[in-house]
Amino acid sequence: MSLFVELKRRNIFRVAIAYIIVAWLTLQVSDTLGPALNLPEWIHSGVAFVLILGFPIAMVFAWAYELTPDGLKKESEIDRNRSITSITGRKLDYSIISLLAVALIYFVWEARFQSENNVLSDVAAVPEIATEESEQAVARLSIAVLPFENRSNREEDQFFTDGIHDDLLTTIAKIGSMKVISRTSVMQYRNTTKEISQIATELGVANILEGGIQRSGKQVRINIQLIDAATDTHLWAEVYDRELTAENLFAIQSEISKAIADALQATLSPEEVQRIDTVRTDNLLALEAYLRGRQLMATRDAESLNVAVGHFNEAVALDPQFALAWVGVADSNRLLAFYGGLAEEDYFAIRKNAIERALEIDDKLGEAYTSLGSLYADQGENELAEAAYKQAIQLNPNYATAWQWYSGLQGRDPARRSNLIELLGNALELDPLSSIIRLNLANAYVASGQYSMAEPQYLQMIDLDPGFGLGLRTLAYFYMNEMGRFDQAMVYALKAQELESGQVRNLYVQANIYLNLGDLEAAESVRNRMRDLDADHLGLGYIDIEINLFNNNSAGARDVIRSLLTRVADNPGRTFDMGFYSLALGDNTLAREIFESSSSDWLDIDQSNESSSSIIDTCIFSWALISTGDVELGRQLLQQSIAVLDGTLRAANEHVDTHKPEICYLASGDTEKALETIEKQVDHNHLGDWYVYHMLPMYDSIRDESRYKAALQVRERRVAPQRAAIKQMNAQAEL
Repeated sequence: MSLFVELKRRNIFRVAIAYIIVAWLTLQVSDTLGPALNLPEWIHSGVAFVLILGFPIAMVFAWAYELTPDGLKKESEIDRNRSITSITGRKLDYSIISLLAVALIYFVWEARFQSENNVLSDVAAVPEIATEESEQAVARLSIAVLPFENRSNREEDQFFTDGIHDDLLTTIAKIGSMKVISRTSVMQYRNTTKEISQIATELGVANILEGGIQRSGKQVRINIQLIDAATDTHLWAEVYDRELTAENLFAIQSEISKAIADALQATLSPEEVQRIDTVRTDNLLALEAYLRGRQLMATRDAESLNVAVGHFNEAVALDPQFALAWVGVADSNRLLAFYGGLAEEDYFAIRKNAIERALEIDDKLGEAYTSLGSLYADQGENELAEAAYKQAIQLNPNYATAWQWYSGLQGRDPARRSNLIELLGNALELDPLSSIIRLNLANAYVASGQYSMAEPQYLQMIDLDPGFGLGLRTLAYFYMNEMGRFDQAMVYALKAQELESGQVRNLYVQANIYLNLGDLEAAESVRNRMRDLDADHLGLGYIDIEINLFNNNSAGARDVIRSLLTRVADNPGRTFDMGFYSLALGDNTLAREIFESSSSDWLDIDQSNESSSSIIDTCIFSWALISTGDVELGRQLLQQSIAVLDGTLRAANEHVDTHKPEICYLASGDTEKALETIEKQVDHNHLGDWYVYHMLPMYDSIRDESRYKAALQVRERRVAPQRAAIKQMNAQAEL
C-alpha cells in the first residue's frame, strides 16, 4: 500500500484541512478580541506560535491514533477489518464543510462591515497619518532657522543676536512658496547637541539654516550656512561684514532671503521681493528697542509683557514710521490684558490707534491684519475679524500667529469646529513645538467631543514642555471634567503645584478634585493653604461657597455670595456664577435678580453661535424666570435653547452631555429625556461637578426615581477606588 493511500485512509489530509481552518478562525477571533479586551500585542503572536507548533503534533496523533466507538486507540491495536476510518472521514467532511461555511460568513462580514469601520478609523486618524507621511516626504521648500550663536561672548549682545535671528525669520517667512518654522519651535534648539537630521525630522523640514553674529563697536559680522538635512551637505554659505546700521542689517536679511530662495529654487513674486527689500526703519536704536520688545513679548509673562510694551512705545517714539513696531504696541497690549488679568476693553483704543498707524505706513503687512482681526474679534465684530484674518494669511501664510488667532474666531461657532481644528493644524505645522498651539488644538478636540484625539495632544504637549503650568492644569481639568478620572487629574494638579508652588490656582484645581470625590476634609485642608497664599483670591470664595453647600450651611454660603457680588460686578460670567449658587441654595428670587444684573444676553439666543455651556446657562436662567412667575418668557427661552441643544450642538459634539443638558430637559418637564442624558453621562464617564449641579432645584423632580438613584450609585462605585488611590498617593508623598 502506498504512503499516499495510507495517509488518505487514516484521514490525515482531512485532519490537516480541518486544523488549518480552525487555526485561521482562531487567529481571526484573537485579532478581533485582543484590542477590544486591551490585551497585550504578544498574545496574538503567542496564539499563532501555539497553533503552528500544534500542527505537526496533530498530524502525528492523526497517524498514530484512531477514534473508535470505544474511544481513542492506537492505530496499531485496531483490526483493519473493524476500522471505521471511512465513517470518521465522512464526519470530518461534514465538519470541514461547516467550518468552511463559518469561515465564509466571517470573511463576508469582515469585507463588508469591517471595511466601513476602517474607513471611519482612517478619517479619525487623518492628522497622525498626515504627520507620518509629511515626515517621510518633507517638502523640499521647507526650512528651520536655528538660533544664532552670539559670538561676541557678551551677555548684553544676546538680545541683539536673538533679535536679528527673529527678524531674519520674519523676512524669510515672507516667501510664500516656502514653509518656514516659527520662532517658538526653533528657539528650543539653542545650544543643542542634536544632529541636524534629527532636528529636521522633529520640525518637519528639509533644510536647516544656522549661523552666528559677532558685534564689535560699529561693525557686525554675520556667518550663515544653509544645510540639506538629509545629506548634511552645505547648499550655500556666506559671511557678511558690514557697518552696524539699520539699513545694512535689513540689506543683509534681504540678501540672505534671496540667496536661500535661489539655492532651493523657490519662486519669488515681485510683491514678495518688494516686501523682502523693505527697510522697516533706518533708526538703529528704534530697531534694537523693537527687537527687545519682541523677545520679551514671546515669554507671555505679565511682568515681561509690561516691559515689552515700554520697548515698543520707545521704538515708535524714535521712529513713528516703523510699522512693525506699531504692531508690537497693539499685540503686547492685547497680551498684557489677557495674561495680566486686565479688562480687554480698556486697551481697545490703544490697539486701534496702533493698528491704524501700522496700516497707514504699510497696507500689505500681514502682521498688522492679524492684529486687526484680533481687535475685531475681541469687540465681537466677527465678520470683520474673519476678513482681516484671511487677508493676513494671504499676505503671510507662514505667520503661525495668524492661523492660531483666526482659529479662536472659528471656535465660537460649534458648526465650524472642524475649521478650527484645521486652522490649528496649520499653525502647529509652522510651529510644531509651540505648547500653546498644541494646547489650543487639544482644547478644540475636546470642544468637538473627540477625546481620543485630545488626550494624546495634551500628553505630547507635556512631554515636550514639562514645565508648562497652564498645560498641566488644563490636563488635570480634562481628566476631571471630561474623563471622570479624578486620580489622574490629581497627578497633574500636583505636578503643576510642584512646578508653581506659589500659584493659588493650582491648589484650586486640587480643591475641586476633592469636592468631586466628596472628601470635604481634604478640600478644607487645601482651602486653608489657598488662604495662606492669598486670602483675597476669588477662587477661595468659590470653594467656601461649595463647602458650605456640602455642609448644608445656607447662611454661610449666602454670606460668601453677597461678599463676592460686589467684587465680580463688572464680570458677567462671574456674576452669573453667584446666581447659580443662589439657585442651588433654593433662593430663586435672588438668583433671578443676579442673572438679570449680569447680562441681557440671556434673552437673545443666536442659534448659530452658541456654546454648550452658554445654552445650559440660559436654561438655568429660564428656570429662574419660570419659578418666579414669568412662565411664558421662561418657556419660550427654554424652547429656543433646547432647539439649539438638540440641533447645532449635538451635531457638532457627541459629548454634549458632559455640560449637563439634563438641566434644560428638567426645566421643561421632560424627565424621561433628562434621565436618558444622565445615564449617557454615566456611560461616557462624565462624572465631574455632579456634587454641585445636582443641588439645583430642578433635580427635585427625579430624586426619587430608581434610574436616577442607580446612576448615583454607579458614579459612587467608580469614584470610591479613585478616592482611595488619591489618599494612598498623599500618604506615600508624606513618607
